[in-house]
Amino acid sequence: MFTFTIPVKNPEIAFEKARIAIAKANGNLRGDGSAGSFSGSGVEGSYVFEGGVLSVTIAKKPFLATESLIKKEVAKFFA
Repeated sequence: MFTFTIPVKNPEIAFEKARIAIAKANGNLRGDGSAGSFSGSGVEGSYVFEGGVLSVTIAKKPFLATESLIKKEVAKFFA
C-alpha cells in the first residue's frame, strides 16, 4: 500500500474526467467529487479531495507494476 498526492484545481471537474476515463478503461469508480474508490487493471485504491489536493491511496496493485507507473496512470485519469 502507498499514498501520493496530485494538485487539483476543481475537484468536481477532475472527478468527472476520471469517471469518464476510468469507465472507458473498463474500470470502476465509486464516490463523488470529495471522496471515493476506484479499481481496474488489477489496481484498487481510494481518493480524497482536500484543499486543492487529491490524496490517493493504492491498496492493491499488480506485482510487476511500479509505484511510479501507477502514480503516472492514476494522475492521467484525475488531471
